[in-house]
Amino acid sequence: MAKKLFKRLIKTIIDNNNTSLAIHINDKWVIFCWFSNNNLIDLDKLAYLHKKKSNFILKTIKKYLKSISKKHIPKKVKLIYYNKSSTLVPSELFDHKNSLNYLKYTTIIQTDDLAANDLILHEQINNVYIPDTEINNFIFEKFKAFNFYHYSSLLLDKFLNKLTDKFSQKVFLNINDNFIDILYFKNKQLIFFNSFDYKSKEDILYFLLFTLSELGLNPDNIHLVCCGLIDLESELYGLLYNYIRNIELLEFEEIDGVESNILKSNILLSNF
Repeated sequence: MAKKLFKRLIKTIIDNNNTSLAIHINDKWVIFCWFSNNNLIDLDKLAYLHKKKSNFILKTIKKYLKSISKKHIPKKVKLIYYNKSSTLVPSELFDHKNSLNYLKYTTIIQTDDLAANDLILHEQINNVYIPDTEINNFIFEKFKAFNFYHYSSLLLDKFLNKLTDKFSQKVFLNINDNFIDILYFKNKQLIFFNSFDYKSKEDILYFLLFTLSELGLNPDNIHLVCCGLIDLESELYGLLYNYIRNIELLEFEEIDGVESNILKSNILLSNF
């Protein structure tokens, strides 16, 4: 852990002894977000050159947490998994006993996999996914109590809260550093959600236009809300604006002492 983070944590802990830690886990990066009274005070991103397996990611987390002394143990811990092992099931059709069966058409299931689910969107949807059992077990042994979620559960609820009566339809485009999420709400109901890996800005445009076409939406009329790795000066914004004129960029608020480029890349990092 960086010395600057220790200094902030020590001061914060002395002041209120109420720090929390959220760990965002992807196969190409891990981000540790530190909070005081639910306000982000610092973050640290460890990125890999190539995709890593779960045992390597677990070693990364162990090494990072080993640097935390007993005096600096967070009061609350949360894990957020960024993987493709998830599917949405309407609550009225959900049966806990069949959790893995919901995933078998879109995910390669291992014999020792255990499914979890997040109840989201005003308890209308169950997001079924496969967390990493070894990472969960390690965090439980170290902290005894913690919460874990699939990132899309938090993302869907966050965007739902941004819906207003002004627009009956909204498409959200969330741009992370190696994948995008596209969501479509109509009359405050989720109609579509999917994620796509991308390598270029042209890939993002293609997936977006293809999705709009499949949904029967007119690019000239749809209200597109973007967040993540995009701004008014970016080439991506200029490319999208050639095809979609009604584009809104969610405001990005910088936090003193927090790496702004990392924070901007993920709308979920600033909330515990």
